[in-house]
Amino acid sequence: MVITSISLFIYGIGTVTSLAMTYIEGARRDKNWDFYRVAGIVLCFFWPVLVPLLILAAAFSSFGFQKRHMNTMSLGREKTLG
Repeated sequence: MVITSISLFIYGIGTVTSLAMTYIEGARRDKNWDFYRVAGIVLCFFWPVLVPLLILAAAFSSFGFQKRHMNTMSLGREKTLG
């Protein structure tokens, strides 16, 4: 329960920080609320999800949980005509 609360707190900090930065950037440039500005605000809620997924993918690949497709030719063998 504590780890979930800490994770949500860190996620919230990342989200609020990116929301503030995106809003300030748009306000500073005096832009209207177009599609790209709204999409930037919406994506602020989703990008922190990618960080843990990237960490998990890196961890799983280092433990060998990735697909293991080797080349059909072995590195030590050579094809001969005879």
